[in-house]
Amino acid sequence: ASHPSARVPHHARLRHRARPRGAPHENTRTMSVAFADDARAPRRPRRHRATRRSSRPLPLLAAAFFALCASCARALNFPKYVAPPYLQRLEPPKGHVVGGTTVRIYGGGFARNANLAVRFAYYDSSTSTAEVDVVSATFIDFATIEVVTPPRATASVVHLTVTNNGVGYSAMPLNTDDQGTYLTFTYVATAPLGTWYLRNATGHSTGGAVVEIENRAQNSMNLLTDANFLPGVHLRCRFGNPSDQSSQTTITVGEETKTSEHPWFGRGSLDGYKLTGNRVAGQGQTLVLKRGVTYTFQFMLTNHPFVLTTVEPSRWHESILRENYLPLASGSLPTTSTITFTPSASTPNTIFYTSTKDPFVGGMIIVIDSGATTPFQTGAAKANTVRAEWISYSKIRCVAPAWDGSTDDDSDHGGAQVTVFVSNDGYSYASGQGGADAATPADAGAATTFTYYDDHAFNDVPVYYPASGTTYQDGVALSFGSKYVYSSIYADDGSKDSALATAYTNAATAHATEAAASAGSAVANDLVVEGTYAGVGLGWYEVVLDRDSSSGETYRWRFHTEIGSNVDWAGTFQAIPVSVNSGSAATLSNGIAIRFTSAGAHHVLGDRWLIRVYGGGPNVVAASTTHDDTTYPARGPFTGNTEITLTGQAFFASSAMKCKLHDSDTGVTQTLEAFFDSSKRLRCITNAHEERSGGEVIGTFRPCVKKTIQVAINGVTWTATKSGLDFLFCDIYVSKDGSDTYGSGTPNDPFLTIQRAIESALGEPRSYNIHYELNNPNTAIRGASQYRFSSFGKTSKVPINKGYGYYVNRDRIRISSGTYAGAGNIGIHPLGKMLEAVAKDGTVVIDCGDQGYSGVLVSGDRHGREEVTNSGSISFMNVIHNNCK
Repeated sequence: ASHPSARVPHHARLRHRARPRGAPHENTRTMSVAFADDARAPRRPRRHRATRRSSRPLPLLAAAFFALCASCARALNFPKYVAPPYLQRLEPPKGHVVGGTTVRIYGGGFARNANLAVRFAYYDSSTSTAEVDVVSATFIDFATIEVVTPPRATASVVHLTVTNNGVGYSAMPLNTDDQGTYLTFTYVATAPLGTWYLRNATGHSTGGAVVEIENRAQNSMNLLTDANFLPGVHLRCRFGNPSDQSSQTTITVGEETKTSEHPWFGRGSLDGYKLTGNRVAGQGQTLVLKRGVTYTFQFMLTNHPFVLTTVEPSRWHESILRENYLPLASGSLPTTSTITFTPSASTPNTIFYTSTKDPFVGGMIIVIDSGATTPFQTGAAKANTVRAEWISYSKIRCVAPAWDGSTDDDSDHGGAQVTVFVSNDGYSYASGQGGADAATPADAGAATTFTYYDDHAFNDVPVYYPASGTTYQDGVALSFGSKYVYSSIYADDGSKDSALATAYTNAATAHATEAAASAGSAVANDLVVEGTYAGVGLGWYEVVLDRDSSSGETYRWRFHTEIGSNVDWAGTFQAIPVSVNSGSAATLSNGIAIRFTSAGAHHVLGDRWLIRVYGGGPNVVAASTTHDDTTYPARGPFTGNTEITLTGQAFFASSAMKCKLHDSDTGVTQTLEAFFDSSKRLRCITNAHEERSGGEVIGTFRPCVKKTIQVAINGVTWTATKSGLDFLFCDIYVSKDGSDTYGSGTPNDPFLTIQRAIESALGEPRSYNIHYELNNPNTAIRGASQYRFSSFGKTSKVPINKGYGYYVNRDRIRISSGTYAGAGNIGIHPLGKMLEAVAKDGTVVIDCGDQGYSGVLVSGDRHGREEVTNSGSISFMNVIHNNCK
């Protein structure tokens, strides 16, 4: 009874469910019959006997016997002994029963072996049920391996052991006697619940906004009991309500290169299945099928024959799949021809679709009873689900899909408001409020909200704020707190001001019924807005009564580009226009006009209205580059790689965001990818540009080229050109006839000294990407460095510097012929910049004088390590140095 295997009944040590000969396996949930092979299994004590040394040779018969035994061992291919590893911890320690969670196991003694595997064992003595899965592991290093969890039938805490050779495990199944020989992993079947908050709750209708979802309430709860976000390939976000397509029974399966949408992106084959049709659309999507319903699978396949199987992803290889095909209504497996499939009462709740040729091309199928009404399939018409990136049990990250074109939880408010739902298992979604999922979920519009903006202008109904007396004279607009940047109802974290939402609804109702009024309603909230906003960006009109009826009613107004701003009043003490249904409205600006339905004592001094408007695109205010000279705020060399920072408003994140540089003189247009930092800032990096033909022309900055800058959030609709919003392709020019005081560094206005040109050059050079956290748009975070491996007695990683040509914000100085000496031309410093200084024409000499000064105080190797930018680097081409150290 003390033997560890005695803790498991004999029938559980074999297969926990018998199957007829030839019947398919049900996944891999069988108990191992090789428990006794474990490396640490107890052995029967041996009796020690005294031995006697002998100098006599081994008898020939004994020698022949041992030789025969060795030959037999080789013939039987007994595995070579490999010591099992020891285990310390695993991350993450919990996942969903559908499996697909990548778990990293830390310890020591892991071997790079084809048979490296992890065993998941579970036994419930109260029901005599057991599940054991052996899953191949991925070797990371001698102290780390990774494994993808298999599906489980029930929620449970499983016993986990590791083998290096497929035979000797770190411990017997369920044996917990020795620390370091086993670990535990927790399977749960919970949906995420709680109050969620978003970082970046707005985006463009084309999709592409990176959204973080945080479940703050779960930060302090018990990890093993709370209902939070669970890691795995089936963790998904849904932006908006589902469209019930469960009546659609035809599914088309094609193949294409995997993207991050596929649940097995980065594993197995580079190709994956893509499902199309009305029922569901996308790569590797989870299907929900009902028992008793016949489904037709059509194929557009050339390389990956299709199968339906009970085999879980961890064991997707042809020899196993061949024994576990599911029976079809018509056709045969594997196939690339049309088949029909009818799930039956004996079909497991979880099955899979994949290929016999390559692993990890397919996905999961959930089989539900014929009477079930949920869950719903999203459908191609509402392809609004995306794979989520797991950060922690309380935080995930999703990239918003394109707006489905119809869902809007608040039609009274501009933009399309959609509720964000999350699924831990890939098919059952929750908003965090606890409402059941359905075609129109009960908690849609009540939970965390994401707002899509498209290219259509709008103006919201005016929201009324009762009399504030003379406080309007303070000059500060209504403020809703720092987290209300885009809307007074929906905060930047997706939370909702329900009271103000009701006010919007009431205002919309009042506007809808106002057309039927035959006379003024004599209510205070009677401001009517006419027209459509023709401006750009997002803004708010503020209208305030600054004189009541006792002295003749008047109003004042102003326009804000952000809530809580303080700007001058555009008009004051203007007589209120009164008209019912239509009539003499007073124009404010950009196509917006207002009128009141009545005048009288119901209006009180300080009555205030706020009208939100949107022009259908961003408002680009300024462009700049990383230099200190203000003559040309945005400038860069002809060699390109200059980063332009655009500031403005209503830059709603989109995967299609572009910048365009254009001029009519050369006719050359550069269309550049835009990098989203925040709704108020974008970045674009220029390509190289040819110099303008004809060379230098006196009185102009030729051959330099000035180009207008435009932005398209959707990659198609460009903002209008704006005076002063441009970029100058131009190197920095130095001449003996120049001026450091009045020069601008252009061909017609050069600097006098080289050091002044350096000061005017682009700064902040880098050879890596940067990005900004969603909650901190002012601090850049550098991307990962690239490394090469070198061996200097031991293996080490050395950062790669691809050289000057790959640097962003590099710059070039052109020096006219002549001899340059004295301050500003000798003992120069690159100031942390990445520069080239070239002779423009004729002979250029830098003369350090009889004292033998240094031509350059410091200059790093521009092809050296990234640290060269700490001091900077300046390279001279066709420039002669005389008397210089």
